[in-house]
Amino acid sequence: MKFTRVSADRLRTFSIAVFQAAGAPADHAERATDVLIWASLRGVDTHGIRNLKRYYLDASGVGRRDGKIVMDAELTLEGESSTTARFDAHSGLALSLSVQAMQCAIEKARDAGVGAVTVRNSTHFGPAGYYAWMAVEHEMLGFASCGYLFPHGQPKAVLPFGGLLPLLSTNPIAMACPADKMPPFVLDMSTSVVPVNRIELNEEEGRAVPADWAFDANGQPTTQPADVHSVVPLGGATAFGGHKGFGMALASWILTSLLSGAWSTNADRDRVLGATSDPKHGHSQEGIGHFFAAIRLDRFGDPQAFRHGLDAMIQAMNDSPPADGFERVAVPGQGAHATAEERLREGIPVNAATMADLQSLAVEYGVPF
Repeated sequence: MKFTRVSADRLRTFSIAVFQAAGAPADHAERATDVLIWASLRGVDTHGIRNLKRYYLDASGVGRRDGKIVMDAELTLEGESSTTARFDAHSGLALSLSVQAMQCAIEKARDAGVGAVTVRNSTHFGPAGYYAWMAVEHEMLGFASCGYLFPHGQPKAVLPFGGLLPLLSTNPIAMACPADKMPPFVLDMSTSVVPVNRIELNEEEGRAVPADWAFDANGQPTTQPADVHSVVPLGGATAFGGHKGFGMALASWILTSLLSGAWSTNADRDRVLGATSDPKHGHSQEGIGHFFAAIRLDRFGDPQAFRHGLDAMIQAMNDSPPADGFERVAVPGQGAHATAEERLREGIPVNAATMADLQSLAVEYGVPF
């Protein structure tokens, strides 16, 4: 597929203008764009600027049955303590509202040592790693997760271990912390073997997917992205090890959707996703749920000692012998950091499908590109 290099600044200016033209206040447009550009710079193209149109401006079921995001919605505080807060996002632009929620967790951690925040009634928040990464500059460890449960099943959702009905979102988890001379540690992973966005990206670029990623509607492994009906949990759908990915997905869901109150007995059916909005055992999920946390390193010792220790671990990994086909053993965050440096210099590669999306947005919203 053809790629066009576009500068991060150019994409940022365009994205902010489009979000504002679509009804987002300026501060929401800027925060949301920062999240998308961060992902694109770091090579997380599945969660970057390619999603501007399909996930945030087109109806795509991202937290309401009609798929529409309320661009000017604000977080409503439903309860808090010195270390916790609980918010309702009102189907708002999660890319922006999640930044605010993580900022709340950081503020609470600054005062109390730790901060934990939940959000319900939300939408697709993009790369979980961004919100965890926000804590790094504050000498903190950051954590972020998001989750959804489709009790009646949903095409392209994730199978439970040993099951036939796809019931779960990819329920990602992310953790980040600062190093000293090395790039920050940034873990951002789905609890499925691959995020659904990756399958979609392969489809638009005309590439098959590995046979162990997904099943078709008949429960058979498929290499054709267009035929994907269910995605495999991390470790496998039935093979030994898959129970771990499934367990992590449920743990993420408990933090993000049960703890936040999204999974409830009185959910607004307009905000219930899946094949049907009917409750199951009296419960259904109202919008996507999120969880954010921050921990001050100095409450557990010398932050500089922590940084040096993390550097030593990373260097030990890098020094270890690589397997055939690998240049070195790298830790989460290293490759993305190097990619960001290269893309800041050379521009972000935008494939033909995404370029067409951006050009159509330029026409639709009257924003030059």
